[in-house]
Parts: sequence; C-alpha cells; structure tokens
Amino acid sequence: MSRSALRLDTRRALKDGTYPVQIKVGYGTNLYLSTGIYLEAKDWDARLQICTGRQARTINNILSTSLLRVTNRLMELRETGQYDTYSKAQLRQMLTDLTLTAPTIGVPTLGDYIDKVGALKTDHTRVSYITTKNRLAGYCDVDNVRFSDMSYAWFEAFVNKLESDGLKRNTVAKYLKVIKTVIKYAEDDGVVVNKAYTKVNSRAEADTPMRNLPVETLRRIRDTEVKGKTARFKDAFMLSFYLIGINMADLLALPKDCIVNGRLNYKRAKTGKNYSIKIEPEAQAIIDKYPGKNHLLSFAEKGTQFRQSCNELLGKLETGLTWYWARYSWANYAVDLDIPKDTISEALGHKHGSTVTGVYIKYSLDKIDVANRQVLDYLAEK
Repeated sequence: MSRSALRLDTRRALKDGTYPVQIKVGYGTNLYLSTGIYLEAKDWDARLQICTGRQARTINNILSTSLLRVTNRLMELRETGQYDTYSKAQLRQMLTDLTLTAPTIGVPTLGDYIDKVGALKTDHTRVSYITTKNRLAGYCDVDNVRFSDMSYAWFEAFVNKLESDGLKRNTVAKYLKVIKTVIKYAEDDGVVVNKAYTKVNSRAEADTPMRNLPVETLRRIRDTEVKGKTARFKDAFMLSFYLIGINMADLLALPKDCIVNGRLNYKRAKTGKNYSIKIEPEAQAIIDKYPGKNHLLSFAEKGTQFRQSCNELLGKLETGLTWYWARYSWANYAVDLDIPKDTISEALGHKHGSTVTGVYIKYSLDKIDVANRQVLDYLAEK
C-alpha cells in the first residue's frame, strides 16, 4: 500500500471501551502511529475513515491534519533520499516528531566514535583519544553530540573554551586533529556529518621553538653529579640521547631480551615501526647500571610517575628541559655534522622516499650506526 491512511485499532479495547485511532503509514513501512484520539467502535466509519460520534467535526479536523502532516513528511523524506537511509525506529521518530531535522535514535555520536576509533590505535595514540574525550566532556555532552550538529560555530566555541582554559595553540590543534580524524571515520562509514569540519584550522603553529640543547649544555648535564635515586632520571635522559632519542614509553617498555648481538630491537608504540639500534659503550654503561628483573631497566618498574619526576629533575638541571629535548638535540647535532638528511630521517623513524629493498635496509642501518657514533663523539669532544 502506497498511501497512508487512518484506522481504528480494534484488537484490544481500553477500560472505557474505546480504541486508539492510528495512522497506518504507507509505502510498505508497516508502521502505525498514534494520533492521541480514542473512539468507540460505533463512532468510527472504517470505509470513510472518519469519526461519526460526538464532536465529530473537531476530531476529524485533528485526524485529517495529522494524516496530512505525516504524508507530507513522508514525501519529503522520500524526495530528499533520506527515507532509504533510516531504520524503522528512526523513521517512526521522524514521522512522530515533525520538529526534528534528523533522527536521534540509533545515530552514532561523537563519543561513540572516539571510543571506536581510539580502540583501533596503539596504546600510546589511544591516550590522545581519551584525553580529547575528557576535554570535550568539559564543553558538551560528548556521548550525545551528533555529527550533523557539529557546525563551524560548534568548533569555534570549543576552541574558545580550550583557549580560555589556558591551552596553547599546538595543544588545541592536537585535540582538533583527533576530532577531525574521528569525523572522517564516521563519514567513511556512511554517517551523515556536517561538512563544517573541513573548514576548521587544525594546524599547529609553525614557529614552535626548537627543543635542542647547545652541545656545551648537554655536556654539562651529562657531567653533573646527581645523588640518590633521582640520578636515574638524568641517566635515563642521557640513555635516550645515546639511543637516538628513544621515546620514554618505549624505553620503559623494553623487555629483558630486546638486545640481540649488541643491537637494541624494539617496535615504537606510537608508529608501530621496528627499530634496531647498535648499543654504543655510553649506552651500555647505563644499561649495566640499572639491570631490571622483568624489563631491561630497573627504573622501568617504578610505576607511572616516572615521566613527571624525570621532567621535574631535568627542569632543575636546565630551565625548560624535558625528555623530548634528547631526540631534538640528537637530530640537530646530526645536522651540524652534515649527516645526510635521509640518514637522519631513517634514524628518527621518519618517512622519506619510497619502499626500499632488504639490501638497502641493511645499508641504511650501517649508515645510522655511523651517524649515531658521529653524534656521540661530537658530544664527547672537549
């Protein structure tokens, strides 16, 4: 049946002996909508689909208006192509609440997709999705935000909220990139999204200060005597430098058997890229100083406060110094030594060029070993 119609549902009477009048939605939907009108069987003409009892004119006007509205909404949904995209529950909602521009039932939310996409990422990257969702929770009901509602004004207000909280541009950009990635996943899945996200600027500031230390400063930090248990924080920082700026999370996760034939082998949590770094004497001395039971290093078993405590000590050794300065400094010293950019990129795990053969990969490791030795010798010079 293509046309919608009115009917009296006489399957079960209410306590007062009346039955509900319903709108039977057409186009084979098998949907029946309540009109809020209840009549006795004797007051209903099934053939004409009208009330014949008391207040018939008023009731029939209400019924005909309701039927017309549902019919018009149904035609609108079909003409715009929305009809075929809705489930039965969503279609019922759209025909019942005519103020809606899109269904809310069964529609994936921003919170749903942050969880879904975050679960696909590595442990390190997943943290960014968790922190982004936590930030959004301070701005909106993230688990009920629909992608169709995320207008440019919505993004603008979110950015203003973050900036009013004192967050810097690059931190804001990280949150925006996570949100835009989530939207693209949803869009690929066929979810209706507001295209305003394509106009949102999620670029970081280009003039971020370089986090490299003058070589004289790093020599001073290396030679500074730190007493007690806090010495391990300085040693861990130097070990990161000796291992071409290894990430803290990766360093702390190294298992006992990660060194084979004098090479440290591990997979970077952030990118999933496999690394193989020759253990130079400077690195071996620190590794030997902190033998672990379950991990390569004993300080890897000290809990989750390592990063904060480490950066606190580093800040005392040099104002503003944090863990990542080891990686940036290694790269800048390599540039100072005229080490080829491609070798530096390989050493740091950055992408460049095309896929290479196994022979070239071996050649590349040799080049990286030489480059690291050059950088460590540069630091050792007086």
